[in-house]
Amino acid sequence: MLTLLISVAVSVAASLGLYYATYSFAWAIALAVLLIILINVLMGRHFLNKLKGLFASVEKDLKAGRNEKAIEKLKDGYQYANWQFFVKEQINSQIGMILYANKKFEDARPYLEKGFKKNWMGLAMLAALYYKDKNMEKAIKTMETAVKNAPKEGFPYSFLAWLHVQNNETDKAIDVLGRGTKKNPLDERLESDIELLKNGKKLKMERYGTVWMQLHLGKLPEGAKHYQQFLANQRIKRK
Repeated sequence: MLTLLISVAVSVAASLGLYYATYSFAWAIALAVLLIILINVLMGRHFLNKLKGLFASVEKDLKAGRNEKAIEKLKDGYQYANWQFFVKEQINSQIGMILYANKKFEDARPYLEKGFKKNWMGLAMLAALYYKDKNMEKAIKTMETAVKNAPKEGFPYSFLAWLHVQNNETDKAIDVLGRGTKKNPLDERLESDIELLKNGKKLKMERYGTVWMQLHLGKLPEGAKHYQQFLANQRIKRK
């Protein structure tokens, strides 16, 4: 992206100048590396602060029920996509999650499909769409990505196990939950889910509360808020 290109261009110019002044290849390389790191850090912080301010403003709109306004503000954030890696993907995930949570499933689909692969909730919503399409292969593959990129989150393991159960693959579901307990030994829900399946019982996804209900695969409790709690827990990542 532009931040990286600028840092490389500046560092190369500066290191060449130093080399011709000192004829020291080692010092020129050291300066290039230092400048690349420094410029990336400074510019990264600059755009990260802009994105944090944007997301804080969006969160206020969501809490006030101004979903369309929140989406428009998020789209304004696309202007930073050329400066930092994965900005566009993260914004796509956020827009898709807002639309999906408000039952605009087909509007949400293209955003979720082009979303950030480390946003496990966005991936869960996308997997739920594939499940509704009866495309179990894509649903399971999507949640495998979520599990891989968020190994310390319990819900992706449970939802992936739930999908395997719907696909009549109980043994695979138990295996997934076993993987989850190794990464999350303190998550009692994963251990409980294993026992339920071993005893021929259904998984109790409702124990995940609003997180599960936001997928609209069960009944949403009256008064449950659609999205802002997810956004509050998101962290903008720089790459």
